[in-house]
Amino acid sequence: MHFEIQAHRGARAFFPENTVQAFCKAADLGVRVIELDLLVSGDHQLVVSHDPCLGAPHAAAPDGRPLGEKDQGRFCLYDMSYAEIAAFGCGLPDPHFPLQRGIDTAKPLIADVFRQVDAHMLAHHLPGEMIFNLELKSWPDRDNELHPPPDVYAFLVAGQIHRTSMASRVRVQSFDDRLLREVRMRYPELCFGFLVDDGSRLANFRAETGFVPAYVNPYYSLLNTQLVERLHSEGVRVVPWTVNRPEEMLRLKRMGADGIITDHPELALQLEELFA
Repeated sequence: MHFEIQAHRGARAFFPENTVQAFCKAADLGVRVIELDLLVSGDHQLVVSHDPCLGAPHAAAPDGRPLGEKDQGRFCLYDMSYAEIAAFGCGLPDPHFPLQRGIDTAKPLIADVFRQVDAHMLAHHLPGEMIFNLELKSWPDRDNELHPPPDVYAFLVAGQIHRTSMASRVRVQSFDDRLLREVRMRYPELCFGFLVDDGSRLANFRAETGFVPAYVNPYYSLLNTQLVERLHSEGVRVVPWTVNRPEEMLRLKRMGADGIITDHPELALQLEELFA
């Protein structure tokens, strides 16, 4: 079986995370699954963003001033219209990725990401189609503060996927089991993944989700060979996050994982012969 390499928030070694440029660079490298994050604006647009508020290291105010520590928590997406969000830059380079290039861009809408990545691949004659693994960012104790409640959130996500005819090319994953159940109730034919950062939730994933998702995606250090075998025996695939060291990539492949989510797909792709 093919060992899947997912570009975590795009090709982050080259461009700031969750930008169209980072996603297109991942496509250029040969990646065909990109992992990206969704949140909701105050006017109920689906915005591609990992963090619920604009801030360092990537964001700049409309006047170009980089946002810093004093701005922490000031500009939450759910308090802003998308027009207000788009006035802020999100392309400042991250010092944790020394080769990352700064770009002039704003946080995109998911519909624009679908369209622009597909257009890029077509224009550059890149083979295959891109799969989009959508992480729905949600905090159960912050409903109506950082995002809408699960029923509204799920309605927005399901509607967007339907309108863009992307059901066959998206996966929906989240740490929030409530949200997964709500999306599944509206769109049961979608492919779902349960994100896990706690061993007890991993062991009890059926009880947590209330169904058997196609994927259970844990933090990589939670896995061992026996656990991967058990998850496979229950009919789920396993793609851990965030795996950045080549030795860990190879260890997880030998363990039986079905793929990895990585900040460095360019390194993982160099190991493909060993993954085979």
